[in-house]
Amino acid sequence: MLRWFALRTSVIVLMAGCMSPGASNPGHHVTAASYRTDATKGLVVLSALWGRSWKCGTFEHGQLRAFGFDRLPSVTEAEDATVDVVIEDSTDLRGGPAANYVLALEPGEYGLAMFAIRVASSTTDMRTVSVGRARLFEKGEPVGGTFTVKAGELVYIGHFGLDCSKEPTIWRYYLDGRGGFEHYKRLIKDQFPFLPVEAMQMRLFKTSTLGRDYVQPQ
Repeated sequence: MLRWFALRTSVIVLMAGCMSPGASNPGHHVTAASYRTDATKGLVVLSALWGRSWKCGTFEHGQLRAFGFDRLPSVTEAEDATVDVVIEDSTDLRGGPAANYVLALEPGEYGLAMFAIRVASSTTDMRTVSVGRARLFEKGEPVGGTFTVKAGELVYIGHFGLDCSKEPTIWRYYLDGRGGFEHYKRLIKDQFPFLPVEAMQMRLFKTSTLGRDYVQPQ
């Protein structure tokens, strides 16, 4: 079961814009064929909630469309530079259930560098807005949140979706309780049978603004 919280300690305001061209980098996605060659990397498991959220802030609905991370320290603060790791919605406009991803990444720390949300005031007034490094980094430091992964690890960092309690923004949710995490492991095993999910750890994307802290009970 996902734990949802309505209140945020602060809001990152959406700015009109678009997703960076050429930002998608599917080479990070793990497959059965690539798994054997990724031993020097860390494996990051996350889920994205791509479905529409109705009555989202001041909008009729909102929908997460993409989000991405830079490996730290980030080599650029330019808004138009390609983000190191991007997860993009490949569904239609209505979205679908949570989509699960496994990414093979170089060991290190990663900071949230962008997210994009489609918002609609009506059936004819729809637009995509985005937040990039200008808002998510301050003096080269990530303010949206970070996660870490080590070589050889398999780590779950959270479910990413929208929070609509005020203006729509990305939010990191989590699986509540050991039972919820064990059920999620089984889902991941069904989708990625080559993964050793028994060794998967929960180490959530750490943030003070876009999610709540949580420590899984022993």
